Amino acid sequence: MNTIRTSLNRFRGTPIILLLVCLAGCLRFQQGTPEYLVPVPLTPDRSADPSPETVESVITPTHFLQLDVLYTVVGIPADGFLNYHQDPSPNSPVIGEIPPTGISLKPTGEFYQSETTSWMQIEYQGNRGWVDASYLAEQSGQLPDELIKLGQYVLSSLKSGQYGQLEGIVHPKNCLQFSPYPYINEFDLSFCPAELADLMNIDTTFTWGHYDGSGLPINLTFQEYHQKFIYDENYYQPFKVGFNMPIGSGNSINNIPEIYPNGIMIEYHFPGLDPRYGGLDWRSLRLVFLSENEHWYLTAIIHCEWTI
Repeated sequence: MNTIRTSLNRFRGTPIILLLVCLAGCLRFQQGTPEYLVPVPLTPDRSADPSPETVESVITPTHFLQLDVLYTVVGIPADGFLNYHQDPSPNSPVIGEIPPTGISLKPTGEFYQSETTSWMQIEYQGNRGWVDASYLAEQSGQLPDELIKLGQYVLSSLKSGQYGQLEGIVHPKNCLQFSPYPYINEFDLSFCPAELADLMNIDTTFTWGHYDGSGLPINLTFQEYHQKFIYDENYYQPFKVGFNMPIGSGNSINNIPEIYPNGIMIEYHFPGLDPRYGGLDWRSLRLVFLSENEHWYLTAIIHCEWTI
């Protein structure tokens, strides 16, 4: 009996010792694993528009970084640059600048999630550097810098509601057509350059077409239409950009090639806003440009979403 009691006393402290050893090993493993080697989902919150020096992006587990696509710069003013850093930190040395029309940026596959910012390592002009991912969008197709810059100028004006800034770039003959849905028709309203500056300030109610599903008339002031069918999302910093390539698709036919056979289209796209809807709540804004006397002019602003 004394022998059994002695054996029990010998092993009584063993579980505590084993627990301490395990905890020490786990802590050692965590300290030795670089955080930037752990994959994280990337979905920047682009609802705000801070300056590149003070950006604080919020990351949620919805969309993931894709290594088989190229990226384009978004949300950078025409006179600014997107800095890329030696390390994933705003305090890291800047090793280069990417213009606001930068395209075909290739991800290396390494990314880092800080408390507030998602950093992506990209290749640009033979160099590798870290950039804030909230200023990148997936890219489809390619276009000259002139058209990319023009599209960004239009978005900047729409974001601030300054339609008067578009007067000099709206097509002088066709004027500017507004379509609430992807299918363009003869009932869509158009406004000429001289009319644009005052549109946000007038109380006139226009009939813009008919609501999808209900068929009821879309009776809205221009300001109401702007909020619902033009700048209903922050298209200045979208998730995807299609350079003369459609992205969003639904039941509505894209008839831009038939209406504007010589036009160039840029689409700014959000693949889905609420995971509960499985992507059916996607949104896009399409800008159509026509060339006239060797100049490109904006001729249509088309709102796109899933239709019944």
